[in-house]
Amino acid sequence: MCGALGAFRKNTRPLKDIAKIFAYLAGVILLGALLAPPLYWGAHWLAAHGIFRVLAEFKFQKFFNRGAMIAALLLLWPAIRWLRVGGWRDLGIEPDPLWGRHLLGGFLIAGLAVAAMAFVYVKLGIYAIRPRIEWGKVPVVLLSAVTVGFLEEALFRGAILGLVRRSMGRYLALFWVTALFAIVHFLKPDESFDVAQVGWLSGFTLIPHTFHQFVEPMSLLAGFTTLFALGWLCGDATLRTRALWASIGLHAGVVFVKMSFSVMAKFAIKAKLRDSYLPWVDDQFETGLVPVGVLALTWIAVVLWLNYENRRRPAAGR
Repeated sequence: MCGALGAFRKNTRPLKDIAKIFAYLAGVILLGALLAPPLYWGAHWLAAHGIFRVLAEFKFQKFFNRGAMIAALLLLWPAIRWLRVGGWRDLGIEPDPLWGRHLLGGFLIAGLAVAAMAFVYVKLGIYAIRPRIEWGKVPVVLLSAVTVGFLEEALFRGAILGLVRRSMGRYLALFWVTALFAIVHFLKPDESFDVAQVGWLSGFTLIPHTFHQFVEPMSLLAGFTTLFALGWLCGDATLRTRALWASIGLHAGVVFVKMSFSVMAKFAIKAKLRDSYLPWVDDQFETGLVPVGVLALTWIAVVLWLNYENRRRPAAGR
């Protein structure tokens, strides 16, 4: 009787862990909504004093997103303790003696791959360089890319993947966590919604508008495919290195080049010709089969790089 009860409790533990993960994600959204107004006010104060003036151009929705990222970081350690995780080793994450090489290598491989795609887009006339480039945005973009890479990799490829791996195989766990990673990225406030005056509760008015992308199934599928490819790329790098540094570099490299390119160029295909380019490219830089193909080639490059590194390591030790 006691043995059966113990087995039942053991079998229900993964379900309890998953429920706690979803509770953590809900807490991130609520705390992010609370943090968004002071972030908005702080950014405008800095801009008014001549510091990062570009911050004044961002809509309130952008600060909601950043508030959610900060909330994810603040709540991550309490959530890990709530899930009774003693440390990163319990999640399959080990110290990486080559962390600098993996971080920089991942950033360069992913960044150069996306930059090559952007270069081809410009050469083919799909995108056109803007007549005036706001170079002042690039440092902010770099900081944002590194922050996003660190936070999202610690959360999805570190905490969540490590927890899910407790109850299933590594690649089956990677599949489900990657799907969750892609879905969560569609929970963004509608940019067209106008917040007339920002107050302490303004973040909560955006929460119902975070599901607006789910009403467009085809756009959802297109964006989901690219995000899934990115999540798989970063997750596989984590499994192969048993560390987060390569995945942080890959994620940051993709985000940095994508956001920098949006500062430098704009979609140049006329609306009436847009459908003729589908499903290969779209007016969203990250949407289409071409970006998915580029991320797939990046994944192959990363696998070859890490395999080559593993073959050299025993030889270096002799």
